[in-house]
Amino acid sequence: METYNGLVRTPADAIILFEACRIGLLPRVQRRLSEKERQSIKSGSVFVWDEREAGMRRWTDGKSWSASRVSGSFLTYREMEGKRGGSNFDKNANRDGVQGAEAEDDGGPDGYRYKPDGLMKQSFSITTNNGQHLHLISYFSRTASQTQTLMQPTNDPQLRHIRPEKGMYPESTVHEQSTIPAVTRGPMSSPGYVPAAHQSPYARPGHYPYPQQPWPPSPMHTPPQHPGYGPYYQ
Repeated sequence: METYNGLVRTPADAIILFEACRIGLLPRVQRRLSEKERQSIKSGSVFVWDEREAGMRRWTDGKSWSASRVSGSFLTYREMEGKRGGSNFDKNANRDGVQGAEAEDDGGPDGYRYKPDGLMKQSFSITTNNGQHLHLISYFSRTASQTQTLMQPTNDPQLRHIRPEKGMYPESTVHEQSTIPAVTRGPMSSPGYVPAAHQSPYARPGHYPYPQQPWPPSPMHTPPQHPGYGPYYQ
């Protein structure tokens, strides 16, 4: 049932997978996962689905997750374990989009705590220019040795020829270059900045279309370009 096995770090990675699914190179999820399929989820598992085609808006995987944290254009979750009595957290823990307080140590709400060898989960959703509601869920390990072996879609030779169809995806998403942390070594910090309702969630500092002069030195630091991004979007 996996759409892909690798590490989705940027919106560009997600768009490559959306397009690969659209042209039939990769499979989209058509239904909810079975119990056996849920147990097979591992670091590198990536699932893509179309809301209307699959008949579902929310993703269920049978695992317990922390409240969401904003990481660039992604929502990120950390796997939890433990139980101390019934709670609303327990009822909704296996659903993407859990809300609630999260402690800043190894403890969590209502007796839950971070699973020592647990996974991280991230979600990414867009609406295409023709009205499709597309979603991506990916899982990765907090251990660097495990994530280093995973291929990013934008660096994958099997997907090198994929070019997003012009006008299919929001331009602000196609040209997004922000990355998410591949590994979280400690408890997540407080929620990231959430844009106001009138502000684009993908807004980022503009690109620098002209080569920088060697002098005078720029008063501001220019973020480096993502190494795997250039070949796909010139």
